[in-house]
Amino acid sequence: MDRYLDFWNLMAYDYAGSWDSTAGHQANWNPDARNTTCTPFSTAHALRDFIAAGVPREKLVVGMPLYGRSFANTNGPGSTYQGQGQGSWEMGVYDYKALPIEGECVKNDWSIGASRSYDNATRLMVSYDTPQMVQMKAQLIGQQGLGGAMYWESSGDRKGNGSLIST
Repeated sequence: MDRYLDFWNLMAYDYAGSWDSTAGHQANWNPDARNTTCTPFSTAHALRDFIAAGVPREKLVVGMPLYGRSFANTNGPGSTYQGQGQGSWEMGVYDYKALPIEGECVKNDWSIGASRSYDNATRLMVSYDTPQMVQMKAQLIGQQGLGGAMYWESSGDRKGNGSLIST
């Protein structure tokens, strides 16, 4: 198909969600070698597959989410969970502008290129991109000579300070 396309939008999100049996990262760049159950898929692997199939790097546009996926009653990535959080517009799915949820601690995991928030009291984990993670991904996109970035879906972004698209 490449000869018919000007660019490829790689949906580099929804790697984990309510369909899984364990809590995971929904938009990680790399797999987690220490905890493989939380990263069944990765952007790095998808990019390798597309490039190996003949898609030029400069045609690959990496998608980033403007929402987070939640896992309730969990101890964190790679752990079992039961249920999802309330969500902004769908059970378990929060717009980025609603994150982090009050009381949650935010953590960026630089080795796998993923971020999340977690509340020890409620045991709710939300996997989503932070501005720092978007900066890291943008640097990787540039370093690897990729075509750029796109977001899904712009109404979920914050306005002004903290906007992921502006980042």
